[in-house]
Amino acid sequence: MGVALLLSMFTAPALADTQPFVLASDVEIFPAKDIDSGWWPEEGPVRVRAEVSAEGLAGVDITGVSTVTQGGGGATHSLDNDSAAGVVSVLLDMSARLHLSLDVVGYEWEGMLHEEAVTFDVSEAFSSLAFADDGGAELSYLMDTKDVFEIEQGILPLVNVVATGSLTPTADLVVMTDAIETPDGRFTAAGQSVNTSGGTLDLDASGSVESALYLMLRGHAEVCITWVDCYGDFNYDFDLDPIESTQALVYDTVTVTHAAGSAGDGLPRSSADEEPKEGGGCSTVPGVGSSATVLMMLVALVATRRRD
Repeated sequence: MGVALLLSMFTAPALADTQPFVLASDVEIFPAKDIDSGWWPEEGPVRVRAEVSAEGLAGVDITGVSTVTQGGGGATHSLDNDSAAGVVSVLLDMSARLHLSLDVVGYEWEGMLHEEAVTFDVSEAFSSLAFADDGGAELSYLMDTKDVFEIEQGILPLVNVVATGSLTPTADLVVMTDAIETPDGRFTAAGQSVNTSGGTLDLDASGSVESALYLMLRGHAEVCITWVDCYGDFNYDFDLDPIESTQALVYDTVTVTHAAGSAGDGLPRSSADEEPKEGGGCSTVPGVGSSATVLMMLVALVATRRRD
């Protein structure tokens, strides 16, 4: 039996302790804002103008796995990017107002025809810890078209307005985790690990979300004067100016408790330097005998080989 083979018999596999965690943050991605389409057409006997108010909130939740691995060189802490899963829920509150301007055959009128409030509640998922250094997580929300105007009303004696309108929002978000910090080190990209002493670890994550909201308003308008004629009778089509925003994400502190390991220096290192990991949960194996016992066996082996 060779020395190398004998040593391999006393080499214990790495111990891996895994714990799930959830990072959660709420943020106002679209601060309250009013958008005015301006009059369309710019000139004419019948014109329409739309105003839209929008305000949006987002809830960001990222589920991950924290692992402390105990090997011969000490313990390391890692966050598994490949098993992470996130979801961003968006709640968008909006109101749309339609204005009309009329100036035809002695009839003049200008004012708001109707205001309608609508709500959009949507969510999208992604599969990562959304580290900014890895490009973050890009999400797109194509929301259902909602009817906001269905108008048939008189504005003056013998003057009647018929108008319709629908609103279609689309949102693009980029969620970025700048860092997840622990007492032992700082994670800023996938595949990193830090030396750790294990035990109870607080995870403090921060980042940002970039958002853009695009609004399309489509409809039809017509004004009829009894015994005279109908005017307007046109379709309007507004692509409103986008609402763009960048907001900070501050996640609630998460605490994970691992089996204690050997103290380390807390310096980040590549995942290629990590000890091998077991499956999920806490695994245990018999420990190696004392160094004195191993030394005695080696001495006995060498002596035997010399006698041979």
